[in-house]
Order: sequence, then structure tokens, then C-alpha cells
Amino acid sequence: MITLLKHPYTRQLSPDHAERLEKELTQTNRFYPLPSELKQDDFLAYLFTPCSGTQALCNYLLQLIKQLSVLYRQKTDSDDIFNQLYRESLFQCHLKINRIYGLIESGELAVRIDTLKRLIDKVLLSANIPFHGEPAIGMQVMGVLETRNLDFRNLVMLSLNEGQLPKASGESSFIPYNLRKAFGMTTIEHKNAVYAYYFYRLIQRAENITLLYNTSSDGLNRGEESRFMLQLLIEGPHEITREYIEAGQSPQHSQEIEIAKTQEVIDRLHRRYDIIYPNASVLSPSALNTYLDCRLRFYFRYVAGLKVPDEVSAEIDSALFGTIFHRSAEWVYRDLTAHGKRIQKSDLERLLKDEGLLERYVDRAFKEKLFKIAPEEKAEYNGTQLINSKVILSYLKQLLRNDLQYAPFEMIDMEKKVWEEVAVDNAEQPFTIRLGGTIDRLDAKEGTLRVVDYKTGGAPMKPTNLAQLFTPAEKRPNYIFQTFVYAAIMCRKTAYKVAPSLLYIHKAATDSYSPVIEMGESRKKAPVDNFAVWEAEFREQLQLLLAEIFDQKQPFTQTEDSNKCAYCDFKAICKR
Repeated sequence: MITLLKHPYTRQLSPDHAERLEKELTQTNRFYPLPSELKQDDFLAYLFTPCSGTQALCNYLLQLIKQLSVLYRQKTDSDDIFNQLYRESLFQCHLKINRIYGLIESGELAVRIDTLKRLIDKVLLSANIPFHGEPAIGMQVMGVLETRNLDFRNLVMLSLNEGQLPKASGESSFIPYNLRKAFGMTTIEHKNAVYAYYFYRLIQRAENITLLYNTSSDGLNRGEESRFMLQLLIEGPHEITREYIEAGQSPQHSQEIEIAKTQEVIDRLHRRYDIIYPNASVLSPSALNTYLDCRLRFYFRYVAGLKVPDEVSAEIDSALFGTIFHRSAEWVYRDLTAHGKRIQKSDLERLLKDEGLLERYVDRAFKEKLFKIAPEEKAEYNGTQLINSKVILSYLKQLLRNDLQYAPFEMIDMEKKVWEEVAVDNAEQPFTIRLGGTIDRLDAKEGTLRVVDYKTGGAPMKPTNLAQLFTPAEKRPNYIFQTFVYAAIMCRKTAYKVAPSLLYIHKAATDSYSPVIEMGESRKKAPVDNFAVWEAEFREQLQLLLAEIFDQKQPFTQTEDSNKCAYCDFKAICKR
């Protein structure tokens, strides 16, 4: 549907509504809009009219072609070669489909609608667009058979590869070659002789002859010149010049891109994050992770403000999968804590037995995040979406089973937005920013506040020290960095001991599993169950990072690890 709305023909026939409708559907991720939403003008109303049979489908296509032909007849640039080509293409389409329509109408052709669609595709793919010109003057584009009894002063013959002239294909016949030969029927040798005659007769009176062949080997094409060319080279008395031509291709080498922090760039950074500006944004851990992974990507996304265009897709990528799971879990626990923040084992056991209720939570999240429809509307799942919904349901059950082992506990909040003001130590211009983001879950038990971040993919990492979190590397523990930022913020907002936790749902099947992050040397790993021990060192490293981001002497450079470019939205700019 989006492809139809983006098509140049649709944009020309519905200039006021097609583009606007396409943007609306893309922004809301609607791939099942109502018919009334599509029929915004006469053309779109006809374009999205369903056809009930083969005859109706042919008539529908013929009417569309007529509307397009009217559009091209109204164009004033009648001498435009492309305009003429489009009109000729439409005429040939009308001719072929009208022929099929006549056969169906007369009853000579009776097929199902899916067969008709394949037939139309086959017929149109095999259609040729004729070129009309002056036969007496100018350049003539002709096939070998069309040159019979014609002489040319200047001659250019293309694709003179062995297998093209003469053709390598044999007879499409049920009669074997030996029987054809024995009874004097036409064989491949006869065809080769006929084409040899056409070739030599054509070049007989020409003054300037250029023969071209392709030297590249591609599949069955061996890149050999035709036997006729070899015969001319060996037996011909004429002067023959051989030239090798290559397309003027210069390989594009990726050049290092470096964005200097000019005064304009620094001003942009301040307008975005300095709290003296009324619309200043909160600097998130995700943005800091982006900077540590690739400073240039940080510039493109958070300074230049480049964005990837929205696309309508029924597919569920890892980010959307995680979003749907997060939303489902949030609704589960919001309902559980509607009458109190205390979560008991009995609450979780009762919920685990009610699979229908859990399915409704997942379905509601799908409607909001994927289908963009109201909760009371019915969602139409395809196969992949249905499988993903079942996987999310199983993850939700695993989360509840894991919490059952941890219960009883107190649910403090979910999807909690937190931030704090941080003074950036910049010698040139000291200023203050807001640092923060959204914590998936805060729960408390026995004097410990867990800062929980749900993860539906990836593998747990155990850093040896805090410096590893701030060092760009191929496998930097960015999830832990993000959770530590939230833990540092919460340390100054609560009297509890703060335990940063990463809950890997797909790894939480064992009773002994703990989401609390561990850190230290391989044999001295210890859980970070009181972040206050690490807070001062972490904030010191964080201050250095913030000072570097806003330091005018530090440019935005590309990452040295090309593996981080694999899924980057801006790799086309870097040509990596």
C-alpha cells in the first residue's frame, strides 16, 4: 500500500492526498487502514477499489491505464523522448490487457484471479516497446534478420559473444537431433550457417565496422568473442584494430570524517543541553553510549539532528520486541500494585495461572506499539507477529517466575523518568546540564533498592573495573554503563542501598539466577549490591567524559572499530 502511494503515477494523479496519506500511515505505522481512510479523492477511491473477478480486474487495469494516458496527453513537452516512451509503454500495456479481457469476455479464457495476475505479469514482461524513426536517414537500431538485403556504410554490432551470434541454444523439439539429421530436417548447423550468411553479407559493403563483445565471465557467459570474429582475425585480409574499453569506474575509498567543534557546533550543543535554554533536553545514558561507541554518530544524531525516515513495517525488530515486552510488563505490575506496592508470592502465583489475562496484556501492548489501534479494536496478526507474541508471553511468564523467587518485595515504580543537574567542569564556560532517562523498574527489599533494566536479548557481561565502561572497545559493557548512570542518580535520591541490576529474561530460567551486576577480576567477581561504594569513582570518570563532549578542542571523529558500523543508520555517509 505504501509502495502504491509512493509511486510516481499515484503522486501525479493524486497530488494533494497521496503524499499526505502516505506520511500519516508511516508515522502511525498503520498497515491495515480502513477503506474510508484511503478514499480521499476520486483517483484514490478507484485505486483502492477491490475487484471481485477476472473480468473486473482487467477492466480495472484498463481504466487505470486510460487515466494515465490522459495525464501524459496533457503534458506540453511532446518532444520529450521519455514522454513518448511512457505513452508507447502505456499503449502496449493497454493492447495486451485488452486482448486478455476480450478472451475472458468471450469465454475462451477461464482462469482464477491469481492465475490471471501471473499471466498478466508474464505477458507484460515479454512485451516489446517498438521504436519508430526515419528509415532513410540517421541511425537505425535493428536486429540481424531486419538487415537482410540492406547495406550500410558504418556498422556497429553489439554483443558479438560466442553463444549470442550464433545462438548457442538448441532446438526446442521432442524430435532428437539424430532423427532430425537423418530425415533432413533443420538442425543447429543449418541455423549457424544461416546466421553466418547474414553476418558476412551484412559486412560485405560496409566501410567502417565496429564489433563489440563482453570479456567478463558471468555465470554461463565465458566472455569469448564470436567464432565469426575469430574467423575475420585469422582469415580476413583487412586491417583490424583491437581495443579494450573499460567503464570509467573509480573505486570510492572511505575517507576519514572529522567534525571540528566550531563555535556554531558548540552553540548547538549548548542550546540542546545547557539548562539556561528553556527547551534544553536531558542527556541520556543512550546518548553517552553513542558517544563512546562513535563520536561522529553522536554528532549526526544528537547535534546535527539527523533522523532515519519512518517506514511502515509489519516486521518486529529487536528494539520493537523489547518495547512491547516492557509495555506488557509495566501493565502487569501496575495492575498488581493498584491497591498497594507490596508484591506477594500469592499475587504472582495467581497471575501465572491466568494465561488468558497475560495474553491480553501482550495483545494490548501490540495494539499500542505495533498496530497503533485502540485497545477495543481487533488486531490482525500475521504469522511472524503471532510467533513474536507467543515469545513475549513466554518471557513475561519467565519474569513472573523469577519475581516469584524474589517475592515478597515492594514495587516502587515502573518506567520512571529520573534526572539530576550536573555541573560540567569546562574551563572555557562552566555550565549545567540535566543527566537522566527512563528506568524500567525500581523495587525494594530488606533495605536495598534495585535499579532494574530488562533485557530481552544479548548476553551478560562482567566488567573488571569502572574504567572499562568508559573505554571504547568492540564489546564495551554499554548496558551496565547505562544502569550505573541510573544507579548514581538514585544514590542521591534515596536512603536505600542501591543495587544496579540487569534482568536478562531469556537467561533467568534457573532458581539461582540474580540480575544484580557483578564486577571485578575473573576470580574475584563481586555483586554491586551497594553502588555507593563505586559512586565517587564513577562520577569522576563521568565528569571527564562530559568535559570531553563539550571540549572545543576535541573533534567528533569516526570509530576505529568498523564492526560498530554494521547497523549504523549513518554508514552511507561514512561509506563504510
